[in-house]
Amino acid sequence: MFKICEISAKALLDTGCDFPVYGVSDPEAPEDHTIIFVKGTLAESAVQVRNSIFIAGEELKPALDASCILLKSSMPKNLYGELLERLVSLMPQPSAYVKDESYISSDVQMGEDVKIAPFCVIGRDVVIGDRCRIGAGTVIKDHVRIGNDVQIKENCVIGAEDADIYRTEDGLCRTLPHLAGTVIEDGCLLLAGSILAAGDTRTTVLGRGSMIGLAGDVGHNCRIGEGSLISGKASISGHCNVGSHTYAAPMSVTTNRITVGAHAYLGIGAVAIRDVPEGEKQFGNPARKVPEMKKK
Repeated sequence: MFKICEISAKALLDTGCDFPVYGVSDPEAPEDHTIIFVKGTLAESAVQVRNSIFIAGEELKPALDASCILLKSSMPKNLYGELLERLVSLMPQPSAYVKDESYISSDVQMGEDVKIAPFCVIGRDVVIGDRCRIGAGTVIKDHVRIGNDVQIKENCVIGAEDADIYRTEDGLCRTLPHLAGTVIEDGCLLLAGSILAAGDTRTTVLGRGSMIGLAGDVGHNCRIGEGSLISGKASISGHCNVGSHTYAAPMSVTTNRITVGAHAYLGIGAVAIRDVPEGEKQFGNPARKVPEMKKK
């Protein structure tokens, strides 16, 4: 979790509690001063969390510190979405400026020797490291951290909201505000048309020296290890963990919430529906291990 705001819980919920809320955090690693959506079980470390807001189903009875607020609902995800929308509405809205035909929020922090091509849009609370290159037509949304020596080619979308939806009180279909943010570590390469979704409960991370290929995409809450290659039109679905130096070939796909081990290999068009062990090569739909060929 990185801090994206400082909003009073009293202003957010109209309650007597008056601690600051800094953003959201992962229910598997909950943190102080955050909003935490409990889906299923909650980490044992939750008892150590202070001054946070927990949202859970009516059947759950988590043991929490007295400084925390517990909100229960028969539809907790909807309540989580509505609370995040309220948080966004209370956050300051910085002005923006136009430079070389790109639209840039006034609070963007840029390192040295950053080059931004025309027709880009860069949102609030964005940090861009040294020697980065941003291609024409790229959209960098709110709460993004980009390391040094990163190249983002044309028409990419960084920090996009993914299909993690909830329903408003009047039944409208909406995506959760993705406030856990996005991190691109040093030396990454994103080719034209690639998409990196933001996190809505934990930060999406593209590890050092990794690549997303032409029109490839990585979903919300994903962690991609260093030196991994997500090839053209490959798709890593939400909540996945991809180890270091892993290769996902063109048009390969993972389903939600699986782990692909370090040095693993997904072949062209492979569809991984379960965890892929470290170092294993898999092909097909569903993806299967390639049998070892013995020499005669």
